[in-house]
Amino acid sequence: MNKNKTHHVAFLGFNRIQLLDLVGPLEALEIANNRIDGPGYQCFIVSEEDKFTSESRVKVASDYQFSNCPQVDTVFIAGGAGTREPTIRAPAQQWLKRNFDTFQRVVTVCTGVFMVADLPYLQGKEVVTHWAYADLLQKTYPQLRVNQERLYVKQDKFYSSAGILSGIDLALNIIEEDHDASVAVSTAQYLVTYLKRAGHQSQFSEPLKFQSSRNSHIDRMHQWLMDNYPQEVTVEQLAEHIGVSPRHLNRLVRTHFLMSASKYIEHIKLEQSKIYLSQKNIAVEKVADMVGFKSSDSFRRSFRRKYGIVPSTYQLRFSQ
Repeated sequence: MNKNKTHHVAFLGFNRIQLLDLVGPLEALEIANNRIDGPGYQCFIVSEEDKFTSESRVKVASDYQFSNCPQVDTVFIAGGAGTREPTIRAPAQQWLKRNFDTFQRVVTVCTGVFMVADLPYLQGKEVVTHWAYADLLQKTYPQLRVNQERLYVKQDKFYSSAGILSGIDLALNIIEEDHDASVAVSTAQYLVTYLKRAGHQSQFSEPLKFQSSRNSHIDRMHQWLMDNYPQEVTVEQLAEHIGVSPRHLNRLVRTHFLMSASKYIEHIKLEQSKIYLSQKNIAVEKVADMVGFKSSDSFRRSFRRKYGIVPSTYQLRFSQ
């Protein structure tokens, strides 16, 4: 982005939109405008008609329609049920396809990625969406590489985020990218949010997933793993401990956490490793041993595969 010129940002509107996906990033950019020394963002809403209605039945008035939309540098595409309803999304898709090559940056929030998933530009690219729709996105558009873990991903000029509040995380990242960290920090402080959840962080936290299980086998499994994560643990050992077959354990874990039992064991260990890595004076090799990995190399590979960065980089960014 040229800091000496105003950046024109369009927010796509359509019926049955998830309103927070639109309003969250929009408010972040508008707040940033008050902290930017020089030209900032000119934000506006564009849609097919002059009004549209959100999933929560809030009526929103657009600034422009597709027929008279001014210059667009960045377009934000929110999620919502409308992204998956052909009659609603068709006009928006046509406008996006006509203008896609002229956009400097395309940003999808939550299921907004469904609006552009069939574009040749995204062939083979990594994208994210809300975890509840990740499987549907991958099955419907097998040419995409759907990451079910990350909060947001940048692929050239295309940015995608997991949804709702992560759209604000991505907006803060864009503000820092366009201007500097101080503007993003000040914006986050005004929003009373963290600056900033990195894109490689998980879509939902371990405690939240655990609290949502309400299953005695899952409860016992989770508690045992938390008490024994320094050990090397196999699926067979874990299944024996809670009194089920490995096959049944895999079925339980997949139902509750959308992953295999082996991936869940790894997940518990890696989430715990992030706590240790938040300390400056602890070696990565020591952390690997503390969370029960066979070697520091296997730990590094697993960590990078899950979070997109190596443990040493995570420690550098987040240690206190």
